[in-house]
Amino acid sequence: RGSRKLWTIMQSKRRKLLKKNLIGNNNTKKGKNESTISSPKDNPLYARTVIVMDIKTSGTEDPETMVQNLRDSVSFILDQYYDIQEARLDMGKELEVVLCVESPGGAVQDFGLAADQVTRLRNAGKDNDSELKNNDLKVTVCVDKIAASGGYMIACQAHPGQLFAAPFAIVGSIGVLRETINVHDVLKKYGIQPLLLKAGNAKVPLTNTAEVTPEALELVQQNLKRTHDEFKAVVAHAREGMIDSEDFEDVTNGDIFLGERAKSLGLVDRVITSDEYIHERLKAGDRVLRLHKYDKNRMGRSLSPLDLFLLRSSGMLGKMKSSLRVQNESFVRL
Repeated sequence: RGSRKLWTIMQSKRRKLLKKNLIGNNNTKKGKNESTISSPKDNPLYARTVIVMDIKTSGTEDPETMVQNLRDSVSFILDQYYDIQEARLDMGKELEVVLCVESPGGAVQDFGLAADQVTRLRNAGKDNDSELKNNDLKVTVCVDKIAASGGYMIACQAHPGQLFAAPFAIVGSIGVLRETINVHDVLKKYGIQPLLLKAGNAKVPLTNTAEVTPEALELVQQNLKRTHDEFKAVVAHAREGMIDSEDFEDVTNGDIFLGERAKSLGLVDRVITSDEYIHERLKAGDRVLRLHKYDKNRMGRSLSPLDLFLLRSSGMLGKMKSSLRVQNESFVRL
């Protein structure tokens, strides 16, 4: 009960802060002196804001959940970024999104869609219809453990010069595979005849029970090669000018690389851990927030993302200090 009362007080103070710092004079409709809401670029509460996000598929989170959370997170950030005509939290003149990627890869459909979400962030501000055309949203990717295969497809969407890896992080594995078990001969041995009826000779060339033919293997191999070529094209576009053309085939053949070797080949831009980089941002005076999925049991009360952003901006969740502990205490609900 005491905690709920405290949150109520915080929300009340948040509303007053919003009215004072972001809305300005709201009496225009009442016939008083005309005024407008200032742009974030004109009178920012903070010179620079850094939002840290986790993108992980290792452990308990499956790729489909990761993709859905990423879509929601990117949409939320872009809504705030483009919303310069309405009263909103002022993130400052510059916004940086730091993505901490940890994934060994997975289904091409999931990771291709996830990479597209990061591309949405990377391309923010380039829309001709947008009022924000200064490319003031930077996407940084940090890899502490692994960003292989589909994980690297996501990671390479960072802005040029902003893809970082820890010294022993694994990156690369730019390749495609398909693995299956065929029990046709075993079934035949016991007198079981599998039946597969289809129209179109390229339809499902390989199954677990149908006979494997050279033609079927060739079709599957062609599909894998086409997918691999698309993967290589994504990397070439995202890392344009950073991977030497003479090394490109060698780094996109499915091999993996550790931090320093990956840097020398142009797969990453700097060897540094996410903790070190975030600490640099804190020391530089940036406002650092961590975006993660809302846990109702943990927070005890439903608050909007804007509520929590503003609680931090008002100092009611503690003043920002140059320590890594602070960025772990900033919460935003999706």
